[in-house]
Amino acid sequence: MPVSRAQLFTLRRMRNGTRYMMRGDKGYGIEVRYDVATGNRDDVNCRSLAPLMRSGLIRFKTKPTDMTRYYEVELTPQGITAAKGNIQ
Repeated sequence: MPVSRAQLFTLRRMRNGTRYMMRGDKGYGIEVRYDVATGNRDDVNCRSLAPLMRSGLIRFKTKPTDMTRYYEVELTPQGITAAKGNIQ
């Protein structure tokens, strides 16, 4: 399955340590950011996570038990390989 530029950008940010979370029902994802001035969280919508989960490039770090809560995601071995690849 080809990876879009936005998805590749998300994979590379995950590889570099950016924290992403996804709702337990796999329908909605966020990028966790922090405001430098106040230290408060400032989450940003990330539409690339759902397709990446469906294609098997990311997975939950822990098994989701509640479908309405957010759980941290990580790269799979295939996701690490895709993050190193180039767009054709």
